[in-house]
Amino acid sequence: MNAVEFQTTVHNGMITLPGDQQSWNGKKIKVILLDEAGPDVTEISANESTSEADFFNCAGIWENRDDINQESIHAKAWRK
Repeated sequence: MNAVEFQTTVHNGMITLPGDQQSWNGKKIKVILLDEAGPDVTEISANESTSEADFFNCAGIWENRDDINQESIHAKAWRK
């Protein structure tokens, strides 16, 4: 599969291929539309920072748990 990335403006529901891609006329292609100014970009960034904050808030969850160590985890995972 060949992939080409380019920027264009949609006019009346039509996308114009760049000059060097005109040989693709008549070919069956897969189109993925990404709105560069869409709110999804901001939303994803906000979710990433929230997820990172949630991770670090839970990072100390195992603090003062002497019963959890590499040997105990290995013993539970590799029961005989």
